[in-house]
Amino acid sequence: MVSASRSKATVLVVEDDALTRELLTQLLCAGGFDVIAAPAGDRALLILCHLGEEIDWLVSRLSLPGLVCGWILADEYHEHHPDRPALLLSDLDPADKPSANAVFIPPPAPMRVLEVLQALKNPEPAEVLQFAITKAA
Repeated sequence: MVSASRSKATVLVVEDDALTRELLTQLLCAGGFDVIAAPAGDRALLILCHLGEEIDWLVSRLSLPGLVCGWILADEYHEHHPDRPALLLSDLDPADKPSANAVFIPPPAPMRVLEVLQALKNPEPAEVLQFAITKAA
């Protein structure tokens, strides 16, 4: 998942609110990630186009000012990482917009972002339950 030349996974955080962007950046850095932060979708799209293979995870607000929204960023991210979901910060009910390629997180939940990224980065193998075999009479 992370190349041998890098020791930490890199997260691109796209958030137009400066305080939220800084909070997410600090929290993810403390959680063991390298972070590239962008204040707008157009800048994030350029970063993805130039550094796509080096961006391990995308965390973006779904609704961004300007022409580039979180869906467009997720599409570009999936060009480089088709097997990984993008994390989209949105008030939308995930049932309204189901997607196998996105995880929806409510915007004011930075700890949830860290929890989801850590779970995605280190997925636990499914535990196999053993059942006692009984013979039918």
